[in-house]
Amino acid sequence: MSRSLRWGIGLLLIAGLLLGAFFFLPFRSWLPGGTVANIATREVVNGTLFNRLFPKPQTGELLVFTQEKRGFSQARLKQGAEVRALLSISDVASSPASRNKFIHTEERLQSWPLVDQGSQASALLVADRFQVKVIGQGSGLDAQQRHELLGAFDLAALAALSPEAVQAPAIAPGRQALPPGRQSPLRFPFPGLKRQAPQARIPQPAANRKPSIFNRANAALEPAA
Repeated sequence: MSRSLRWGIGLLLIAGLLLGAFFFLPFRSWLPGGTVANIATREVVNGTLFNRLFPKPQTGELLVFTQEKRGFSQARLKQGAEVRALLSISDVASSPASRNKFIHTEERLQSWPLVDQGSQASALLVADRFQVKVIGQGSGLDAQQRHELLGAFDLAALAALSPEAVQAPAIAPGRQALPPGRQSPLRFPFPGLKRQAPQARIPQPAANRKPSIFNRANAALEPAA
């Protein structure tokens, strides 16, 4: 192989690796490993699970999702060409400080703590884990309109995503959990397998029987040569 050909193959490999990294980089937060704000990725709810919990658009409205990643999903609520509000759900496991603003509030919406942030933003803390937020855009929304939008989220389903509400299935007494990737324990008899009747043994004459060391009470075991 000529030197120029080796250089050409090497450059192609490097270019392939760079292109692969470029296209793969935006999806790194979807991988099972890694962290999100120093929290293990597997402990942060994926943003795709939030999308179906957003309010359903009314006649003349359009919901356009603009950002989605681990622990966060955001959409614009549009009416015609005007953006009425920014709607979002975030998993505060990756941002514990977000809970602080709910500590002293006495307002509640569907039993969840509610706060107004300035004149154009309202937020709700669901199951002490998920922040639901509405920010008015354009001509703005008053507090009542923002609260109505917050209540239009599927808050019950969102609360069910909380680890405190979703428990692992109980293991029956006397059984052990299998490691990940293992199949269910084998059960006997196997389904669909017919057990064959034991075959009758034909007794042999005493002269043809071979003595067994397990039946000889006085047998002595000798070391092998």
